[in-house]
Amino acid sequence: MDETQPVIQEIPRSWWKRYWVIIAVMAVLFFGLIGYKGWQLIQEQQNQAYIAEIQAERAAKIEDEWGIRIVHVAVVAEGGLLDLRYQVTDPDKAYDLFDAVETIPRVIAEDGTEMAMNDDPHTHNLEFGYQYFFLLRNIGGAVEPGSRVTIAVGDVQLPFFEVNPS
Repeated sequence: MDETQPVIQEIPRSWWKRYWVIIAVMAVLFFGLIGYKGWQLIQEQQNQAYIAEIQAERAAKIEDEWGIRIVHVAVVAEGGLLDLRYQVTDPDKAYDLFDAVETIPRVIAEDGTEMAMNDDPHTHNLEFGYQYFFLLRNIGGAVEPGSRVTIAVGDVQLPFFEVNPS
């Protein structure tokens, strides 16, 4: 053997086997993670579609029964009040909202705290297309901007309604 030529050592076969096993395990983990993230994305999309379907169904029921469309809920007055706004779509039905305290729109927080009118508010002539509002006390700061609340009108509940920041 010539001393000027470098000595090439042969890599043992067992090392090559380990090398391919490591690559295979890494590939399985990588594609498994991608599959899991894809599954999570699909689940989230299905959840959002379910929420949208429920909201559309309940909003239509409130509009059909009570003649109003819930437009907006916001935390105001430094978190002490909730501003609930609705648009009148049928003045005759909307006027019936004020027949009993139980039928006046109320807000139910995620923790179950219910914000409602204590007595009948003053009534006025409700006109088609106009927006009106209620101010409700935000009991214990139960509702925060960005949270989701349930709005109850009579016995119909509109869940997953997102609260706006004022």
